Amino acid sequence: MKPGTYAIPKHGRVATSPAAKFFKSLLQVWRPPTANRGLPGPVRFALAVSGGSDSMALARLCCQLREFREQYPVLQFLRLHAFIVDHKARPDSTQEAKRVRKWLHEQFGPNKNDSLRSDILTLQWPHGVIPSELPNFETEARRLRYQALGKACHEANIPNLLLGHHKADKKETSIVRLIEGYRGAGLRGISTESDIPECEGIYGAYQSGGRGYTTTQNESAKALFSKHRGAEEMLPLMKEYRKQGFEFGGVRTYRPLLTFSKRDLQTTLKEANIPWVEDPTNQDPTVSVRNAVRLLLRNKTLPMALSGPADWNTYTLETAVENIHQKYFWRNKRADDFFQDLDILNFDSRVGSLEVRIRSMGLQSAFLNPTKNIEREHIGARLVRLLLQLVSPQDQISLQTLETATKNMFLDIDKELPDRGKQSCKAAHFTAGGVYCERFNLPNDDSDLKSKGSCKPVSLDYTWRLSRQPYQRSLPEPVCRVPPSQPSSYNPRAKKQQQLMYLEPPWQLWDGRYWIQVINSTIKPLKICPLTEDRLLRLKARFKSEGYKGKKKSGTLQTLLKEAAPGFSRFTLPAIVDDEDNVLVLPTLGFEVDGPTLIEWCIRYRRVAFPDSIKKEAVIALPEREFMCVKPPAISAHHENIIAERREAKMQRKAEEIQEKRDKRLQQENTMSIKDSIG
Repeated sequence: MKPGTYAIPKHGRVATSPAAKFFKSLLQVWRPPTANRGLPGPVRFALAVSGGSDSMALARLCCQLREFREQYPVLQFLRLHAFIVDHKARPDSTQEAKRVRKWLHEQFGPNKNDSLRSDILTLQWPHGVIPSELPNFETEARRLRYQALGKACHEANIPNLLLGHHKADKKETSIVRLIEGYRGAGLRGISTESDIPECEGIYGAYQSGGRGYTTTQNESAKALFSKHRGAEEMLPLMKEYRKQGFEFGGVRTYRPLLTFSKRDLQTTLKEANIPWVEDPTNQDPTVSVRNAVRLLLRNKTLPMALSGPADWNTYTLETAVENIHQKYFWRNKRADDFFQDLDILNFDSRVGSLEVRIRSMGLQSAFLNPTKNIEREHIGARLVRLLLQLVSPQDQISLQTLETATKNMFLDIDKELPDRGKQSCKAAHFTAGGVYCERFNLPNDDSDLKSKGSCKPVSLDYTWRLSRQPYQRSLPEPVCRVPPSQPSSYNPRAKKQQQLMYLEPPWQLWDGRYWIQVINSTIKPLKICPLTEDRLLRLKARFKSEGYKGKKKSGTLQTLLKEAAPGFSRFTLPAIVDDEDNVLVLPTLGFEVDGPTLIEWCIRYRRVAFPDSIKKEAVIALPEREFMCVKPPAISAHHENIIAERREAKMQRKAEEIQEKRDKRLQQENTMSIKDSIG
């Protein structure tokens, strides 16, 4: 009998074991990593464990992955780490979390062959807030839970987070979205993999903080210039990616249990005699809409069209969701295929601008059925979104907002090519997804059009320039605060220069585009904000008042702005300013107003996904810069908490010993005094 299978005597057939089914499901959403020179690298999984049957079964099945080490030797280096979240929503939630950790230790503890580490993450609610009384408790708890998991994964250097959502959760999500008014792609259900949600702006968790030299062929690998290259090629690419000033990495979530039913998971636990706990809040229909839907599904009071299985002859919601998911996947794949062949002429990370050549005439014939305008528009909108995401400050761009942008960028998206072609001579520009898009002809095409002086479309090949949309005065500008840095100690290697050593400052995401960290050695707070027209005029006036030295600085700045940020795009550059709103540094240009000062910075462009066709020389990198006097933290925050607990326990034991000595001395003095009185 093959490994991973077992016989069912009653029916006389061979069925796949839950462990083999789980392993197959995991490989469909996650790819094993490969380190340098094709050698296997460590596999690290974090598990979100609540103590319920789904998460406890996830822990059990993950520990059984070592059974497949012969098929995948990389699993010999499997490292599992469970995170138990204490929501502090009930008085006994802490005791439940400790009980779950005790179960994990007894079943999969460090003395077991399939060892599993476990830690408790306690959610920190605002002071005076009672979580269970919040009207949006589910939403707030979800946000804090994912943020705690993202930070914990980054501190433990774990890029993969496994979640225990199963088949019933997928059905519940579809019904809840139907109730909330979602249609079309909004009903596709739970995705099998994604970036960790609710963590935007958290360095290390959100598309940043990549470590080590291992990666996988998922969206994280896609950020390393291409998702189509082999994992063994990732090492030099990762070094080049970081060298050119781009972030990579982040925590990815995977849901390998979507093919399992809740009954299957509970059966797995019963066979292994593993206990689990049921959260009473999940059974209360008044807490959330999802709980109400869960109750209706359990009591079978929903219409059959909503609650029936997908293998019925009738067209149920589950069937519709599966069809929507397949169509969504096909459209994304077609758009990605076109995206990989785009001609990226220039990407300047100093200002966040992109120049791309689009061959529109070949686009319409490339679609499977030119008569289906709706499919062309859907795929075209996805292609436009892939382009905008290289420049846009927005994390999510809705496809519904890109209908006009798609028709403007791809002139043959409609049937009426002659009518659309009449507009090809005009300068086209529009704004979508926080990006300003401007179209202009290639030089070879312009000369022909100008010589004839007509609007006849000679060619529909255009170059588009995409840059960050100018900031609107009606909206607040993006700002990051930089308080004065606290020195840790004097640098013994630089006592003559009196340089101080600082702990590494935190990374901050500015405008959704740049990760910046700043050492502020001054005594006043600084801030990172856009280079507005008023700030630039004051800076030029200051240079003018400084005479020859200021004139030289002004010339250098004008050269940089003309080369990297022409026109109004210069007013989207980040600038480090003081408390009087005077510009001190333009970090993306590497320009310091007063030369080397008490301010040090490091800046990187956020994680992006370039197409395969991009050339290395087409990417203009950010200026390389490293901190000169930074003392990196020796231990993580998790280990600091452990050390603090041990230190506190040691101090308490010492205090008890001192108190015990005092009591003993007092007892001896009392005994001596009694003897003296008797004598």
